Amino acid sequence: MMKTKLFALCAALAVTASLAAQISIIPKPNKIEKGEGSFIFDKQTVIYTTEKSQQNASYLKGYLKNATGFTFETIKQPPVNNFIVIDIAPSYNIPAEGYSLDISTQGITIKSSTGAGAFYAIQSLLQLMPPTIYSGKATGFEKWGVPVVKIEDSPRFEYRGMMLDVSRTFFDAETVKRYIDWMSHHKINKFHWHLTDDNGWRVEIKKYPELIRKGAWRGPGEVLKASFGSGNQRYGGFYTQEQIKEIVAYAAERHIEVIPEIDLPGHSKAVTASYPNVGCEGEIGELSVQGEGQNAWCVGKEPNYKMLEDIIKEMVKLFPSKNFHIGGDEVNYAQWSTCPHCIALMEKEGMKNHDELLNYFVRRMESIIEKHGKHMSGWDEILDGGDLNPNSRVYAWRSVAKGIESVTKGQPTIMMPGEYCYFDMKQSPVERGHNWAGIVTLEKSYSLDPVGTANLSSDQAHLILGVQGALWTELLGWPPRFIDYQTYPRLAAIAEVGWTQPQYKEWSNFNKRLTKHHFERMYQMGIFFRVPPPVAKYENGAVKAELPYSWAVVRYTTDESEPTSFSPVYKGEIFTDKPQKFRFATFFKDELKSVTISPENAPYTYLMPETRIETSIEENTRFTLKNLTDYKYDTYFRSASRVKAGDYLIYHFSEAVRASRITVETGIPNISFYGVTDGYVEFSYDGKNYVTAGSFDRGVVVFQPEKPVMAVKIVITAPNDGHILSLQDLRIEM
Repeated sequence: MMKTKLFALCAALAVTASLAAQISIIPKPNKIEKGEGSFIFDKQTVIYTTEKSQQNASYLKGYLKNATGFTFETIKQPPVNNFIVIDIAPSYNIPAEGYSLDISTQGITIKSSTGAGAFYAIQSLLQLMPPTIYSGKATGFEKWGVPVVKIEDSPRFEYRGMMLDVSRTFFDAETVKRYIDWMSHHKINKFHWHLTDDNGWRVEIKKYPELIRKGAWRGPGEVLKASFGSGNQRYGGFYTQEQIKEIVAYAAERHIEVIPEIDLPGHSKAVTASYPNVGCEGEIGELSVQGEGQNAWCVGKEPNYKMLEDIIKEMVKLFPSKNFHIGGDEVNYAQWSTCPHCIALMEKEGMKNHDELLNYFVRRMESIIEKHGKHMSGWDEILDGGDLNPNSRVYAWRSVAKGIESVTKGQPTIMMPGEYCYFDMKQSPVERGHNWAGIVTLEKSYSLDPVGTANLSSDQAHLILGVQGALWTELLGWPPRFIDYQTYPRLAAIAEVGWTQPQYKEWSNFNKRLTKHHFERMYQMGIFFRVPPPVAKYENGAVKAELPYSWAVVRYTTDESEPTSFSPVYKGEIFTDKPQKFRFATFFKDELKSVTISPENAPYTYLMPETRIETSIEENTRFTLKNLTDYKYDTYFRSASRVKAGDYLIYHFSEAVRASRITVETGIPNISFYGVTDGYVEFSYDGKNYVTAGSFDRGVVVFQPEKPVMAVKIVITAPNDGHILSLQDLRIEM
C-alpha cells in the first residue's frame, strides 16, 4: 500500500513538473504568475457558464471531450471544486479582447468582459495542455492537466490580421475554414479575403452571372489564359453565396472578422474578360506589372458605377464587417491614357494626372460603400492623387514610409510592409518564393514593430490599428500544402507582434517557445509548417552541419539524393573528399522536413563550354540571350511575350561536350516561375540529328548522354501559362 501511494505521489509530482515547463504560449501573454502544483481533469470535471459564455463553453468542451473522452457536464450553479468557470460580464474592468485566466489546484476560472476575451483565454488554456489536444482524437494520456498559473492579458493592437489571395490559386471552402481555424489558435482576429484579381473572380454575384461562368476559370477555351502553373487545362472555382455565409459564420464563432476585397480598378482582367464593356476603349498600350492588358475598369464610363454598386449591394449582405476593401493598387494607367471616356472625364473635372483620376474613382467607391453602411479600405496607392474620407483605412504594403505617410495624413492604417509581412517572399535564398521585397525570414517578421519601426509620434501612433500578414498565391499551385509552409511559422511571429507588448518580446525566447513547444502543437493541428534547414559547410576536409536549434534532427545522404526519414542522423563532422555529394535536411517527425541543402562552400563546378544560341523566341531587352551563356546561375533569359507551340531554343556548343549529366532548368532561379509547362528537350550528338531527352516536369528536364553532345534543344508544344518565359544556363556536369 505504501509503495502504491509513493508511486502515485511521484507520478503527480512528475505531472506537475512537466506541466510547469509547458507555460510556453504564443503569442506571449503580457502578465504571467506561475504557481505551485497543477489542476488535473477527470470524469467529474464540470463546466460552469453564464448566459453569455455558452458558445465559448461549447467550443472548449468540443476539444476536451475529443481528446480526453470525459463528458464535461455543463452546470448552472457555481461549483466548489473540480471545475472550469467561464464568466463573461461587461462590468469587469478588462479590455475588450482581454482576459483573466486563473488556474488553481481546485479548478480553472476564466473572466472577461467580452466573448472574444474568453475565447482568447481558451486559446491560452489549450496551449497549456498536452499538444495532442489539437489532434481531435482520444489519446492514451492518463493525466490531463494544466499548471497552476494566473494570466492577465490583452492585445497590444485591435487589428491582427492575415490576408489570403484565392484568385491566383483557388482554395476550396474547407481549406479556407481550416486556415481560419489555425489563425484563431494564434489570436488572429481579421481575415482579409482577396476574392478577385486578374486571374479569377471567386464570389458569386447573381446579377452578373458571367463573373463566375467565365471570370472564375482559366485555360484552353476560357476567356482567361492559363497562368501560375494551372497548366494546359481548365482551372478555377468560386464560392457560392451560401458557402460565403457559412465561412463568415464559421469565422465569427472564432471571433474573426472577415473583410472582403474585390480589387479595383486595376487587377480586373477577370471582369473585363467577362464583361468587355467595362474596360477602356482605344489602344491597350503597355501591359500591367503582371503582364496583363485591358485589366482596368474604365473610370469614365458612368454605367460602371451602377454595376459596381450592384456588386457591392449583394456583397454587403454576405459580409457583416463594417469594412470593405477595394484594392486600388498597381493600376495600369496606359489604358486610361488613350481612352476617350477617361480623357473626357479628366478634361471635365480639370484633372492634371492619372493619380487624380484614380482618386476620383476611389472617392466614388467611398460614397457607394458608405451608402451601404460600410467604410472603405484600400492599398496605400489610394493615398495618391487626393484626400480620403477620414474613416477610410489604408493598408501600407509598399514600405514602412507609406504607413508613416498615411497616419500623417490622418488615415487609420494597417501596417503590413512587404519586407516584413509578405509571406510569398522567400524564406532563404535557396527556397521557393518571390524576392522583390527581399528575404522575409521568421526573425525579420518578428522584428517588425508597427509603431517603433516607423518612429511615430504619440499623436500618430494611435492611428496604427495593427498589423497584418499577407499571402499572395502566384506560386502556391505546387508543391502540395505550400500554403501551410509559407504561412507558418511566420504568422505565429506576426501574431506575437500584434498581441504582445514590445517590452515582453524577445527573439531568442520566441524561437525557443516556437521550436520546443509550438512546432508540436502545429503538427497536431495538421499544419505542414516550414521546418528550418541546417547550415552545412566544408572545412579542413570535413563536412559540418549547424543545427537550426539544439534538439533538431538532421539527416543526410552522400549521393546527392534527397534525405528521407530512413537516412542517417547527423551526429558530428564527417571527413570526406567528396563534399559536393552531401545533402542535408532537418526533420520534424517523419512527415515534415526542411528544404534540402548542400555544403555552402563545397567545390562543385559545372562545365562552361562556348555556346551559341539559336531561337524563334523574341528576347526581352533587359534579360537577353547573353544570360544563357554567362554561366551565372542567378541570371536568366526572359521572352518579350507569351510563347506559342512550335517555338524553340537551341544551345549550340562550339565543340562536342562530354557530360555525365545535363540539367535543363527553366523559370526564374529558385522560384520556378515562368518556366516551361508544355514542352520537351532534345539533344544531338552531331548537331543535326536529335533524340528526345524527356518532357518538362515542373520546368525541369535532366538527362545523361552516352556520348559527347553538340547541341541541346528546347521545344514548346503549347502556349505556356505565363505571359513570358524564363530560361537558365545549362548545368553541365563532368
